[in-house]
Amino acid sequence: MAAIAGFTIYRVTSSDADQPLNVDFILGGGAEVNGKGDKLAIVGSYEGLAASSDGTVYLFTQEKDGMAMWRKKPSGAAERIPVTGLDTATAEQAAVAPDGSVYLAAGDLWRISPGGKATKVIDTSCEQPTPLATAVKEFCTGQVTGVTVTEDGSVYIGDQVNWGDIASYVHKLNGNSIELAAGRPPQAGESYKQSNPAVKNGINPTAGTKAKDVLVTDNWNSGWLASGKEGLYWRTGLGIVQVNNDGTLSPFVGAASPGKITEAKGPFESVGRALDAEIQRNASDGTRGDLAVVPGRGEVYYTEAGDKYTPSLEGSYRWRGVTSDSQKELIEKSTNGKLVYRVTNGKLAPVIGGVQAIAASDSALFVAVESQSGDDRSNPENRRTAVVQLQLPESK
Repeated sequence: MAAIAGFTIYRVTSSDADQPLNVDFILGGGAEVNGKGDKLAIVGSYEGLAASSDGTVYLFTQEKDGMAMWRKKPSGAAERIPVTGLDTATAEQAAVAPDGSVYLAAGDLWRISPGGKATKVIDTSCEQPTPLATAVKEFCTGQVTGVTVTEDGSVYIGDQVNWGDIASYVHKLNGNSIELAAGRPPQAGESYKQSNPAVKNGINPTAGTKAKDVLVTDNWNSGWLASGKEGLYWRTGLGIVQVNNDGTLSPFVGAASPGKITEAKGPFESVGRALDAEIQRNASDGTRGDLAVVPGRGEVYYTEAGDKYTPSLEGSYRWRGVTSDSQKELIEKSTNGKLVYRVTNGKLAPVIGGVQAIAASDSALFVAVESQSGDDRSNPENRRTAVVQLQLPESK
């Protein structure tokens, strides 16, 4: 069994309650480096995942001689595009712009053109953070861990100052300008405990709380973003808040009463209110979190790395749709990953475990999975990476 966020998943091998997860390998998972379709094997370690609204998937991998961007449209063959101008980077989050370029939140913020050229947008190599700066050339932060692109093409980042006045923020980019959208610096001597209303409201805000009035200090577990029709979603440590279009916050995953979350029965089965749930702090040795919205279904998905999870080929959370020996081997040799949750209509449900990242189109959810062979974890040639589409249940 595996303990998950205050409740337990029991892996059974057979029962009427078994609810396997139906998955489709759409990129990688084959046995041939030069293969086509489901024959394609992607050699290299996972470094980033994004999807556009039309279902085009972008996977970034680290190869022996540099980075590659894999692009797979809903119809058509996979494209491998070498990345130039960036030798190595692991993206905590990635997002696709309307012109087909991809932003990588990888400490610094990078933009990768459709042809693979990397341009650094925000550089974090500075001595003094300037979270309130309004010009990109004058802006400096400790790290960028989140990025999302809204329907109108606006780019938002989740970033943290990790020394001095520690805090987490959301900023909006507009050409050469940058604007604070949420979060604030701490005042002199201000408490970082939840007894401070500014800290508490960053996790479970009261009605009318202004986004720029909260103090978010759990830098290691905050910063991931997603955008939907109602505004932004912002991971703020133990919870997720919604940044409304009017500049106020609403609670989403609120850590209000974790004890009310019940034992998991199976994938997509509700375990209680999202407002009561508490997101566990990171214990992973990989990327720390993720957040995605499936707008066409009104669903929000997030990942949790409070424990180490691997995919399963048996039990109530088994992956069904693994059809080849190479796909089975990839799952069996998968590296530790994260657990995915869904929030819909205010209800929380565990979905799938063992993933490196999630990304969403208008109507679909994609997950990245990575395997390792050999003892040298640092050698990307010992890694295989794939993208899987999860078949979502009918909306109720």
